[in-house]
Amino acid sequence: MTDAFVDFFLRNKFVILFYLAVVLFVFLNRKKFNFYFKIIALYRTNWGIKLMDKLAEKYREPIKLFGYISIGVGFIGMFFIVFVLIQSIYTLFTTPNAPPALTPILPGVHVPGVPESLFIPLVKGIIAIFIVAVIHEFSHGVVARAHNLTIKRTGIAIIGPFFAAFVEPDEKELKKRDDITNYSMVAAGPVSNIVTFFILFLLISFAVSPVINSIYSPSGISFSSITDDSPAANAGLQTDVTYTMINNQSVTSLADFLRAFENIKPNDVMSISNSENTYFVETGTNPDDNTRAYLGVNIYNRLAGDTTTSFKIVSWFTSLLSLIGILSLGIGIANLLPIGPLDGGKMLQQALHKIRGEKKGNKTLVHLSLFFLLVILLLLTPIFRETAKSIFGIS
Repeated sequence: MTDAFVDFFLRNKFVILFYLAVVLFVFLNRKKFNFYFKIIALYRTNWGIKLMDKLAEKYREPIKLFGYISIGVGFIGMFFIVFVLIQSIYTLFTTPNAPPALTPILPGVHVPGVPESLFIPLVKGIIAIFIVAVIHEFSHGVVARAHNLTIKRTGIAIIGPFFAAFVEPDEKELKKRDDITNYSMVAAGPVSNIVTFFILFLLISFAVSPVINSIYSPSGISFSSITDDSPAANAGLQTDVTYTMINNQSVTSLADFLRAFENIKPNDVMSISNSENTYFVETGTNPDDNTRAYLGVNIYNRLAGDTTTSFKIVSWFTSLLSLIGILSLGIGIANLLPIGPLDGGKMLQQALHKIRGEKKGNKTLVHLSLFFLLVILLLLTPIFRETAKSIFGIS
């Protein structure tokens, strides 16, 4: 138990120091923060309010239209995430060793039980979450201002180990407005994140990647991560090493690798090589499809010249954009969950008040919130179990 505990903290020492520094910063500046439930710290400012006013004044009708469209998209997203959660519960109980359907967003932390491909680097993660949160909350605020609702304050929130942002509309004014105004302001936040994902996806796919590929030619494939105790790990394959041959076939790109891998079955022995070494890998069975082979790797293209400083800078910013896009989609959809404090919960509360009245509507929302919180806890049990193993050596 002691060895596992020490090993966990050594692997995450810089991240632990970072979060301790955040706690120390909040403690030293505690008079500037407002605290709720002892784990929520809010730093209130007026940042961004003038910009919201300018945009709302100049583009009032387009912003209102975005808010109205967000209502429909928001409810569709709510039904989608509910469907995904229910399906994930079914998978949890019917598919042994299925990958976790949910994972906490903890930059810099190698969360036990979560595939290494989902690891979020500390610096990129903090930057990406900040940008996603700013877009989310700014969208709430600018739609509110387009409807002439007062924004009292904006600010930064620290909720345990998580970072967030917030805007504070005048709640008294909000209660006097019609349902459509309320819906549009609430839905604008998560929908703006979903829109951000699609914008960045198109930008990277049709602008950034083609430019990079036109400058740097493919030279092989590498593995960004290798799952512990997987066929690839047991064969001695390494991350960030260039490989150019699969079963004696030349491989210069991910597409080449996938074509070569199509003909390989579970328990086949395949060779993966470069100019220096050849590795023989006995493939496993894909956990999602027992007819397909499994290596336990995440693959990316290697490009000639990708060790230069200029390429590393371009690659870093490209991966940051990718991370912003992925987190935008995940956080946007997650915020549409029908759980009390989330945007989806606020939208559902508004609808339930209309359908069942305020008292019965609130009661129904509490029951639904508790149900979905239980679902989330169940989906996180594989991670809790692996975390206990990693920290305390509990099997």
